[in-house]
This record gives sequence, structure tokens and C-alpha cells, in this order.
Amino acid sequence: MKKRVCLFVTVLMAAVMLSGCAAQPKDYDEYTPASQQDPLSIPSQAPATQMPYDPLAEEDGDTYVAGMAYDEYGNALYAGATPIPLDPIDKPTATPRPSLAFSYAEVAMESLGIKFEAPQGWLMDTTIPDTIVLKDPNVYDNFQGTLTLSITPVSADYKLSNVKQTLADELEEISHSYVEWKTYQADDRTLLDKPGYYNNYRGVMVDGNVVRGRVMVALLDNNRIITVDMAAPGWYNESYMTILGHFRDTLKAL
Repeated sequence: MKKRVCLFVTVLMAAVMLSGCAAQPKDYDEYTPASQQDPLSIPSQAPATQMPYDPLAEEDGDTYVAGMAYDEYGNALYAGATPIPLDPIDKPTATPRPSLAFSYAEVAMESLGIKFEAPQGWLMDTTIPDTIVLKDPNVYDNFQGTLTLSITPVSADYKLSNVKQTLADELEEISHSYVEWKTYQADDRTLLDKPGYYNNYRGVMVDGNVVRGRVMVALLDNNRIITVDMAAPGWYNESYMTILGHFRDTLKAL
């Protein structure tokens, strides 16, 4: 009898304890259902950041030189037969600049033993030994078109194979005037009917304006080389390269 009473008491106490635990409230944070946003008001993507547009970053635009290859932006790709890939240039389609017209007059330099035709009215500087510098008096995009010609002596063991290195050295020297610089691939070209090489370049000035140019170097008789550099405002590259073509066609020995 005592065992039954003890068992009943034990079961009763256990039931009381379980009911007490179940009755205690649970301490949870209150849950508030989130309202669903109207899907038509959700932007498909964040708005793109607008970069400032610098018109000075523009260059040649729709200008072309006969016999040269260009990419879709109007940039000369290379000097010779094998193209050198260029990084794309971020710019819209450029507004073409009007072509420049030049009339020509003969220039005879007895000290160098040559004559050629150059644009009338261009300024001539012969203060540098063995060098002629012809400069357009007009300024376009903060740059004056310049044709520089020099005939200098070389050592007796200087060969045609050295001309490419001379060309590369000349381009390296010119590059120091620009904050951005690109050259292409050299190819062969004659001057005064003598073998040589040429290459094109593109430089960006500190003010953002673009300059395009071409350097030619050829090996002459009697251990001499002739070096020609035509530098032009990038927007007018075509017009100034016609000057270089006319110069080369009319270049003669006296």
C-alpha cells in the first residue's frame, strides 16, 4: 500500500512539473512580415557612373592617307605590311576637320647637296648643323606642323642593317616630348633612291592634343644617312602627310 502511494505521488509531481514548463511563455522577438515591393518599381540595374567627357582626347577622326591602313576609328595601324594591334580608343565618331591646301616652292640647300619642294610661307630654320627645320606658321590644336630634315655622317662600317636601330633611336628621342606614346612597325622605303626604313608614331601632348608623325631614315652614299621627320596635328594628319609625299617625290640631289 505504501509503495502505491509513493508511486502515485511521484507521478503527480512529474505531471505538475511538465505542465509548469509548458505554461511558460517563450522569449522570442516579435516577427513582422516584410511587405513585398512592387516588382515594376525595382530597377533592373544600378545607374551607370557617368565619366567626364574630355573633348581634348579626340584625335584625327575621319582623316586618311593614300596607301596607309586604318582601323575603324581612323587611326593609322602600322607603317608596313604587318599590322600591330592597337588598344581601342574610347571616343565617339569624330567630326571631320576640313582639309588644308598648300602651294609649293622649291628649296635648294647647297650645303646638304639637295633640293625639294615645300609649302610656301613655311618658316625655315637652318641654325642646327646639317639640319633644315620647316615649320607651318599656322597653329592647329596648339601644335605647328613641322618637317625636319638632316643629312649626317656615319662610320664606314655603318650598314643598312643599322638603319632600323637609328630609326628606333630617333623615335625614342621624339617620345620624350609626349605624355603618351605609340609607334608601329617599321617598313622599308627609299629616299633619294637609296634604301631605308620608316615608321609612324602617335603622341599625346600634356594638354591632351594628339600629334601624329612619320620618321624616315635612309643610307646614302659616302657614309651618310638622311633622316626626315614629319610631325602634324592629329586632326590634320592627312593634309600634312600629303606634304611629306610631295617632299619625297621632289627630293633630288644637286
